[in-house]
Amino acid sequence: MKDKDFPNYFRAGDKASLVAQSTYVNFVKWDLILMVFAAALSIFNFSEENSKTIIYVISGILLLVATIFSLVIKNKQYEDVWYRGRALAESCKTLTWRYITCSEYFEHNLTPLEAKKRFTERITDIKNEFLDLNKELSANLLALPIITDEMKLIRNYSLENRKQYYLLHRIENQINWYKDKAEINKSNYERWFWAVIIAQILALLSIGFLIKFPDCNFNFVGLFSTLSACFFSWLQLKKYQENKEAYTTATSELNIIKLEAEELNTEEAFSKFVLDSENAMSREHTMWLAQKRK
Repeated sequence: MKDKDFPNYFRAGDKASLVAQSTYVNFVKWDLILMVFAAALSIFNFSEENSKTIIYVISGILLLVATIFSLVIKNKQYEDVWYRGRALAESCKTLTWRYITCSEYFEHNLTPLEAKKRFTERITDIKNEFLDLNKELSANLLALPIITDEMKLIRNYSLENRKQYYLLHRIENQINWYKDKAEINKSNYERWFWAVIIAQILALLSIGFLIKFPDCNFNFVGLFSTLSACFFSWLQLKKYQENKEAYTTATSELNIIKLEAEELNTEEAFSKFVLDSENAMSREHTMWLAQKRK
C-alpha cells in the first residue's frame, strides 16, 4: 500500500517524525561543522596582534552560534518528536495490516460495521498514548479518513488474494527494506569509523611534526582532534552499527516466518501468520526506539 492508503494518524505521525528527524540532524550537523571551522582558524599562529584579535573574534562568533544550536536542540526536543512520531506511525501501520488481512481482533467473520468500530477504537487508544504529539501533528492530515477506500477494498479480498497481497506488499517489501538498510548502515559505519581513526592519526602526526619543528607557525593538532571528535559524535548520532544489527535480525526473522506461508490455507492459520510477522517487525522497531532513548 502507498502512504496515502494508510490511516490519518499514520500519515500525521510519519510526517511529524520525518520533519523532526531532519531538523534535529541538520542542527547537529551544523553544530559540528561550526566547531570544525572554529578549530581550523587556529591552524596558523599569527604574530600580529590585530590578526590574532580578528581570528579570536571570528572563532568566538562561530562557537557562540554552535552553542545556540546546542541550546535549541536541547529545548526543542526534536529527537523526542522524531522517535515518538515514528512509534505512533508504526503502531498505526501494524494495526492497519492486521485490519486489512482480517487478522486477530479483526476477523473476516465480523460485519463491516463491527470491524470499523473495533479499528476506530484501537486507533483511538493508540492516539491517546501520544497526546504529547498533538501540537506537532498536521491538522490537514488528521482531517483525512481513518479507514481509507484501499483498506476496505483489500479487506474484502479472498483469503488467497489477501495472503498474496500481504506476502508481496508487506513481507517481501520489508525484507528488501531491512536488507538494504542493513548494508547501507554497515558501509556507513565502516566509512565514518575509518574517518575517526584517520583524523586521530593525523593529529598524532601533527604533534610529532611540532615536536621536531617547534618553531613552525602551523598547528593542525586542534583541527584534526576536533574532526575526530565530530566524526565520532556523528557515529553516535546515526547509530549505524546498532541499526545494522536490528535490521539484520528483522530480515532473518521475516525470512524464517515467510517459509510458513506455503501452509496457509485457513483464515485461522493466516491470522496467526500475520500476527507473528507484525510482532517480528514490532520487535525491530522496539529495539530501534530503545537505542534512540539511550
